Amino acid sequence: MRNSDPKGLYAVLGVSPSATAEEIKNAFRQRAKETHPDTSGNASATLFQHVNAAYKILSDPESRAEYDSSGYQASAEEVRQKQLDPICCSRCGQVTAQPRYVVFRRVYSFVLATVRTPIQGIFCASCARKEAFKSSLITMFTGWWGFPWGPIYTVGVILGNGFGGEHSKEAEERLTWYNCLAFLSRGNVNIAYSLAQMSRKASDPEISARAAELSKELENAGIDPKRSRLKNPWQFNPVERLKYVAMAAALPLLIVGIFMQDQISSWWTGKPIPRHSYTSTYTPPPRATKAAPEKVVPVANACATHPRNGDALGGFSNSMSSEGHVLEIRNGSGGPAIVKVRNSFSNKMTASFYVSNNATAEFRGIPDGSYRIQYAVGDMLRADCRSFFNTAAVGQFPGVEQLQTETTSNQIITQHLTYTLYAVPSGTVRPQSLSVTAFDAP
Repeated sequence: MRNSDPKGLYAVLGVSPSATAEEIKNAFRQRAKETHPDTSGNASATLFQHVNAAYKILSDPESRAEYDSSGYQASAEEVRQKQLDPICCSRCGQVTAQPRYVVFRRVYSFVLATVRTPIQGIFCASCARKEAFKSSLITMFTGWWGFPWGPIYTVGVILGNGFGGEHSKEAEERLTWYNCLAFLSRGNVNIAYSLAQMSRKASDPEISARAAELSKELENAGIDPKRSRLKNPWQFNPVERLKYVAMAAALPLLIVGIFMQDQISSWWTGKPIPRHSYTSTYTPPPRATKAAPEKVVPVANACATHPRNGDALGGFSNSMSSEGHVLEIRNGSGGPAIVKVRNSFSNKMTASFYVSNNATAEFRGIPDGSYRIQYAVGDMLRADCRSFFNTAAVGQFPGVEQLQTETTSNQIITQHLTYTLYAVPSGTVRPQSLSVTAFDAP
């Protein structure tokens, strides 16, 4: 006969057999406090031991499943003397011919702490699917946010719930055999025969032998094996499992989508990814308000062939190809400027180019590397065409630019840097001071 608390473990803790794991934990704490010899003068040491023993079994999902299912036992004598009640689902309360004791789990994360809570009981197939989806949905929203186990537990629990949860084969066999006898005692021999056929494959030799004997007796009594078959409601459904895979992958895919939205948009629309553009505005020191006496520069000492806007003055040639990175200078400083690109490690000049007053120039083809950007503003160029006679402002933009080419399956992505020079202090970040000698160095 059916006993939901065969050894009285739930009664010792003062909870019902349908209590949740949290209710069992809270009940144990209260009962331990009430029965502990150090906190209760009237407490019994024996009762305190019973409380601990009960909690040890009921707090472990596998041990609790074994204990709960052990209450479903019946003998041949009981079947002959009275009717047995078939097992009912612990959620909907309806009789189910093929019950299963299942443990589902939920994950709750609190930044640095992650816990897995079991939700268990005897389920019909329909209620099991509902509980699996509910627990997985809760886990999807509450499980990711713990470090480091939150993401790991979340994926594992969602997939585990979606593929049937945790269930003991021995407990399932015990429930099936009990239901076989219960339906037999009520005269429903077709269902009893079908369940007996299932029980013949039980790992418990006693159940297997008794099931084989009962099957033979029912066949001799004229039962039709072809009409006594039950469909398996727990059968694997690949389409249904896909939604659990999607739930487990939802947040990782969302994060990947945020960081790769340019690549995804490019793949979807067929358009190339736009180059990265960085705009920084810096202010060179203002020109002196007191006019300096104009120097007379001999023609022999002046630049004979004046460079045009964007012409390279040293280092790499200004390439018009699309390969390499691009440096764009918008010159509003009030005078022509020379811009230099230096390797941040060796301090060697990689490129130098001329930018006319009130003009914008680009230097293309800068290779991957780590660079510092320097500038000088002056008037007339010297004979080498690479430096000014009178330098009004010289400086170095703070920070180091890391230029790195990205390669995808169908395109090459480079970077595009943009700087603006102003004639008056109006930039967002002041430049670093730099001597004319350091700027003119090769």
